[in-house]
This record gives sequence, C-alpha cells and structure tokens, in this order.
Amino acid sequence: MALTAVAAAAAGVVLLGPGAAGPGSGPKASFALRSHEPQVVVGDYDAPVPLLTPAFKNTGPESASRGVVLRVSVTNAVIDNTAPSHRNCYYSDDYRTAFCEFPGAVPVGAAFETTEPIAERINAQYHELEAAYTYAMWPLDSPSPHTPDYKAHYHQGTGDALGVKPTTLSAGKCGGELRFRWKALEGPADWSASAITIRGRIGEEVEVDVPQPQSTPRPGPTRMRIELPPGTTLAKLTQEVRESKPSEVDYCSRDDEDGNIYCTNVNWNVLRVRIDRRVDGGEGRISVPEPFNGDTDPANNSAPIKVEITGTT
Repeated sequence: MALTAVAAAAAGVVLLGPGAAGPGSGPKASFALRSHEPQVVVGDYDAPVPLLTPAFKNTGPESASRGVVLRVSVTNAVIDNTAPSHRNCYYSDDYRTAFCEFPGAVPVGAAFETTEPIAERINAQYHELEAAYTYAMWPLDSPSPHTPDYKAHYHQGTGDALGVKPTTLSAGKCGGELRFRWKALEGPADWSASAITIRGRIGEEVEVDVPQPQSTPRPGPTRMRIELPPGTTLAKLTQEVRESKPSEVDYCSRDDEDGNIYCTNVNWNVLRVRIDRRVDGGEGRISVPEPFNGDTDPANNSAPIKVEITGTT
C-alpha cells in the first residue's frame, strides 16, 4: 500500500496515496465501522459538542485496491462551514453530508481512522433535539448505487487533505453512528408561542413581526414552526426585500429538507406572505417544540395565525 506522510513530525499519521488496482479486487471489499457511545451535551448554546472520528476496517474478502470513499451525514445539526475544509472532501450545500475520498489500497484486515475529527457544530435552532452522525464506507470504484454525483453537485474543500492513520478495530458489523442529545435544561420548562394577525388586501404581499417565544425558565426555543393560514402563501424574497431590513432581522423561510416554514432568528423574525384570497374562519398555527425534558404546560406551545382582510376586494 502506497502511503504519503501528512507531516514528518506526526509519526504514524498517513494519508492514503494512489494504489494499484488488481483484477477482481475492490468491489468485493466490505467494512466494519467503529461503535460510538451515545453522549449528552450539557450547557448553553456554546457548549462543546461531541467529536466524531470515523474508523473503518476492511473485513474482506478482498482488498479495496483503488481506495475508499467515506460518507458522513448529520441529522439535527450541520457540519461546521466555518472550519477549514479538506480538498479530498465534497460538501453538500446544506452542510449535512460530506464525501471524502482516500485513494489508496486498503488490504483485508487493515484498519484506519481519520487523523482529525469531522468538524461540526450544533445549530442553535436544534438545541432541544437529539442529533446524530452516521457514516458509511465503500470501495472508491464501487460506491453504493444510491450515491449522488457529489463531484458534480457538491462543493470541494480547499484546505489540507483529510488523512487517515492506522488503528485497531474489532471485526463486528455494528457501528458507524454517534448519537447525542442536547441537555439544555435540567428539568421541565414552559415554552409558549404568541398569536399573530396578518393584515392586508387580497393580492398584496404583507409583512408581520413574529413574537419571540416565551420560556420559564430560560433558555427558550430558538425555532418556531409556521403553518400558513389557508388563502395565503409564503412570499418570494427578492434581494431588494432582503436588503431592506437590518442585518439582525431574518425572514422566516422554508426548510429544504422537510418542507416546513421556520423562524429561527434569536433576535427578530419577520413573516412575509401573499394574501391570495379570503377564507372566512381560516387560521394557521405558530408552534414551538416541546422542551427536551418535558413541558409544564404543553397547551400553550402553539397559537393561531389569523388573517384580517383590509380595504375592498
């Protein structure tokens, strides 16, 4: 196996280099992955979060002669887009998935781990939820059939390549997941949402300030979900509209993953909608999630969003 040193001073730390492909090798390799103990994040928004160091072992029956590709995904968190990126990794636009290539032969029985953890952070809007990293490994020339064309649709890192170094790993098949939960509060809390009234003419785009959720004790939620009233639609935000607000103001927006509308700014949120038609008695809802350790009054976790038509139609 051809190996290239990452740093002369770092003994035993290697980056997989090009390996010669042999006939019939590579596609038949399979991998055992490290088992990670679940962890609890304790503290406020800036508390340190668990670090993921992926590890894998080729359990055969043949060598991955052309190297391997690692996929890392996160749920209810995002990979840190402010940390240095790696030139052998490709990152999705939402920073929830990354593919890293290690082009070098991995013989049967060889085990490696990355030379540094995957850089990650908790997105504050998810602090009341559980989160997890999951990862998988395939031969570079025989990825999963559902693997996206990450070189075409993801953006490539520009920093130093992510390396691997030898490690020990059992041959068990379980692993490849690190689950953790955010323990923002020791006990239950009362999180509540406030009602909103949208006022305007039919056919008009209007804005309404979204009240911040209340919490006893603090800290409270930083994500509110919006279900629009019937007869209204979320307005498209032009560059001119976005630039008309101070930098500390955010517009509520639709999440590309689940399709829901969320308001996530901890300071000031604005909901911009178009009033398409009158729907008598129609209401939407604004809601906050339940605190991780329980809610003392779950009945006030949501409130109505009403529409008041003004002027003549």
